Amino acid sequence: MVNYRAVVEYDGTEYCGFQIQPEGVATIQGCIQQAIAAVTGNEVSIKYAGRTDAGVHALHQVINFKLGSHQDIGRFKWSLNCVLPHDISIMDISPAEDEFDARRDAVRRQYSYYVVNDRVQSVFLKRYSIMVTQKLDLDLMKKAAGLLQGKKDFKAFGNQGEYGSTIRIIYGLDIIRNIDNLIIFRIEGSSFLYNMVRIIVGTLLELGKGLRSLESIHKALEARERELAGKTAPAKGLFLTKVLY
Repeated sequence: MVNYRAVVEYDGTEYCGFQIQPEGVATIQGCIQQAIAAVTGNEVSIKYAGRTDAGVHALHQVINFKLGSHQDIGRFKWSLNCVLPHDISIMDISPAEDEFDARRDAVRRQYSYYVVNDRVQSVFLKRYSIMVTQKLDLDLMKKAAGLLQGKKDFKAFGNQGEYGSTIRIIYGLDIIRNIDNLIIFRIEGSSFLYNMVRIIVGTLLELGKGLRSLESIHKALEARERELAGKTAPAKGLFLTKVLY
């Protein structure tokens, strides 16, 4: 068996998340597995670095899968991209070590969330960002970002149905505004709770609008209660941008 590692880029707008669903709805994983079967004649079950939710995108999702024979890499990548939907692309593919596991071996994952802080939004960004017309206090949001970095219990910033440990490590949380009033929230961590990045962004946006205080961030972390954190930001502004091994 040959273990293949691939980097996948996709627009998640039309999909019910990455992970295949029992109901037969459209998912990124399902489309990729169908494409591999169509090209090679083999059914595979792919492993993946990040289980992105419905409507979330990726610039650098990493997957791996095993086939019984070696493939010509150039032709294999070309053939897969020919049969995949227009909003999913295999950007790179190569043989990997037999034991490589895209999910288990990942040590850090980076997500980016895009917000247009203006009264008009480019038509080319509407699909991939949200618009906030109220001026945001960037300095205050950066101070709050500092409170969320490090090893902490993020139960207040995860879905109510979380099981197991809710302790996570945030290695970096940067907030960058470019000249076109596009604000990028860039978060890198070991792993994330369900909806954790979107809840963090939603909380920081409420802070930037003057709807909550820095102290409310402390309280949410200490109390570990979901209702003390902010609303979940919409999925369309979120991208999986990097996976580190």
